[in-house]
Amino acid sequence: MSRHPLLTILMGVLGVILLLPGVCAALVIISGGEGYSVNVRRGFDSSLIPLWAGCFLISAGGAFLLYRAFRKPPHLNP
Repeated sequence: MSRHPLLTILMGVLGVILLLPGVCAALVIISGGEGYSVNVRRGFDSSLIPLWAGCFLISAGGAFLLYRAFRKPPHLNP
């Protein structure tokens, strides 16, 4: 039994959209959080860690959706 191609395309597009928050969070972390997470007086602002964790969880959902959309279906033995 195979999935309808339109559903596969929809899952792929939604999966890519769900990956974007994690990509943005990773870019902010890598860039040092210019203006977002670095305060000159206090150093690293740890209050953004839950926000970044949420972004990475959303991206994990997108990665899982992409995995489910494009994996090969299991063989059914009659």
